[in-house]
Amino acid sequence: MRSITTLAVGVVLAVAIAGCSRPTGVAAAADAMGATNLNSIQFSGSGSNFAFGQAAAPAARWPRFEVKSYDIAIDYQAPAMRLDMLRAQGENPPRGGGAQPFAVDQRTRQVVSGKFAWTEGGAQAAPNPGAVSDRLRQLWLTPHGVIKAALAANAVADGNVVTFKVEDRDITVTLNDQNLVDRVEYLSTNSVVGDVPIEMTYSDYATFGGVQFPTHIVEKQDGFETLDVTIKDVKPNAPVAIEVPANVASAPAPPAAVNVQVEKVGDGLWSLNAANTRSLAVEFADHIVMLEGPTSEARSIAVNEAVRKTVPTKPIRYVVNTHAHYDHAGGLRTYVDEGITVITHEVNKPFFEQAWARPRTIEPDALAASPKPAMIDVLTRSDERSRSRRAAASARRRTEPS
Repeated sequence: MRSITTLAVGVVLAVAIAGCSRPTGVAAAADAMGATNLNSIQFSGSGSNFAFGQAAAPAARWPRFEVKSYDIAIDYQAPAMRLDMLRAQGENPPRGGGAQPFAVDQRTRQVVSGKFAWTEGGAQAAPNPGAVSDRLRQLWLTPHGVIKAALAANAVADGNVVTFKVEDRDITVTLNDQNLVDRVEYLSTNSVVGDVPIEMTYSDYATFGGVQFPTHIVEKQDGFETLDVTIKDVKPNAPVAIEVPANVASAPAPPAAVNVQVEKVGDGLWSLNAANTRSLAVEFADHIVMLEGPTSEARSIAVNEAVRKTVPTKPIRYVVNTHAHYDHAGGLRTYVDEGITVITHEVNKPFFEQAWARPRTIEPDALAASPKPAMIDVLTRSDERSRSRRAAASARRRTEPS
């Protein structure tokens, strides 16, 4: 009798536990979120946006902007997505770069559809062929997009974690105990710091038209926030029509090599326009000094080749870096690889040394293939004070009566 009672209790407990358990995996997440029959979506909100790589000081957080409106429209079947964001100055006084201060609000409209990407807002759409992969990845890493991508990849969950590839990047998705997408992680790349961890968190889910959607979205790049928005409106299966503009569809492919325009500004001074960025070459008695190494390895290689053709008898010995913002420092590693000394402010040296030692698995460059120590000369605070005193003395001499 005692054994029958024990068995009965065990059966009851087993049934109760089975009844309380929740299915897990990608299919269960699709059911929980309402992703299976979701073909399109629109969502909107407001919050903050931060300018990646434009910190006020090396290794500091990114400068913040107010996001007055954040509107996303996605057609999962095309696939296509339009991001429309209106930003205002977020910090006064301005802190860091990012084209601050904003005199007026700035609107950004970024679009992708299939194999085409473009920016809207001018007289006609501006083709962005180099942005297609990044924007498609952004589409497929939205809360429902990432579940659809996991289903398409036949991804299998390991507990509450799902891993698969999107646009040639390894994606890790973490589900919460309700089978809702909690966190998405992957690696991006940057010319200054190498591999960049990106993390998106989705929280505070609510029901909109039969689907679950997070009302709080936060994105971090390299440990600092780049987006923090509160979602206020979600429209599942709303009509989304994104047509590729004719000029975008017919735009020629970007040139394989970086084109460099060399302009002589004065005796021994040249302006170098490449990749929509200018830098300078200055001729000295027995060498050349470059002012700035911006953008990328490809630009620096092309610019240095152009300088050597222009002044073939003198080597490039130094490159001067004015500050550590990533657009200004993206091509410096090429100079390190070529054994050229980098001149920068003393506060930048430890940052560059640490950044250049980081892994570069996504987009390895020549320096990653053949590592060598950087030669860095620094300008100190005392150097700045000395220059200020010399400048003040020179100004006094110019104003004194002869």
